Amino acid sequence: MNTQIKTAFYWLLLGICFLTHNLFHMYGIFFGVDLRLPDATGEVPLGTQIFNTVIFTVTFLMALLSITLSGRGFRWFSLVWSALFLLLNIAHLGEAIFVEAFDLSQVCLLSFVLVVNVLLIVALWKSLKPASKSV
Repeated sequence: MNTQIKTAFYWLLLGICFLTHNLFHMYGIFFGVDLRLPDATGEVPLGTQIFNTVIFTVTFLMALLSITLSGRGFRWFSLVWSALFLLLNIAHLGEAIFVEAFDLSQVCLLSFVLVVNVLLIVALWKSLKPASKSV
């Protein structure tokens, strides 16, 4: 499969997984969990809006740009961005396993996200390596 398509697919899959992750969190509502934050005022804080924009919107933007852009500069940017996401995903998986109340569906999904993130990085890294010359 073409690296450009593969990269776009991985970004799209990550975005869908992030949305699914939030959906899984909301399932607690059906089982009586109070999901409100203690000091919630009914307004979404600006920091949360910015975080959501970066995590969700930029992930889908990266999928779109991966289909339309193929330059080396963009691939480097995509690699760095995906590496930052990998750090976030590792930390969040650790949090889901060791800090939060254990939720099998979240741990499985976050493990899948980690695998997709690694596949994205590998695909980008391979696309940036110079082609080997045959003798």
